[in-house]
Amino acid sequence: MGIGMGEIIVVLIIGFLVVGPEDLPKVARTLAKCIKKIRSAMKELTKSFEEEIAAEEIKETGRDIKGLNAEFERVQQDVLRHASDVKATIKD
Repeated sequence: MGIGMGEIIVVLIIGFLVVGPEDLPKVARTLAKCIKKIRSAMKELTKSFEEEIAAEEIKETGRDIKGLNAEFERVQQDVLRHASDVKATIKD
């Protein structure tokens, strides 16, 4: 999170003064649990975005393949037409 040791000490001192020495461990545990839940949610959200991006890339690849397939069929028809022309020329 980019927090240095000095900043942690300042936060602990303020927490000690505001909460008191008895409740400070409870508050620290609760805060740690909340941070853990937030990190877990962020990981899940990141994973969800990555899966969505991967699915979109797969769809795009599928569209590219369909386009290539249509191009291949067009070229195949051209080759067959030219082969027929050559065959007709050879017969003549």
